[in-house]
Amino acid sequence: MQPAPAKCAEREILEARFHADVRVYCDAIIRLDSCGPGEFDQTYEDAVRTREAFEHARAELNRHIAEHGCL
Repeated sequence: MQPAPAKCAEREILEARFHADVRVYCDAIIRLDSCGPGEFDQTYEDAVRTREAFEHARAELNRHIAEHGCL
């Protein structure tokens, strides 16, 4: 039996950031769905920024896993 692989601290940090950004993006979508007409443009821009942050966090996590090989 092989020992369990050691935890990768950097992956855990990147994963936590990814999950946090997903939650913020989901909240932005909910706000976008419920905002009034006068708030739409700003709320939409906020949602775009949070989506970009989520996509960046996902890319960084995937890059780390591919380069480092941790699971």
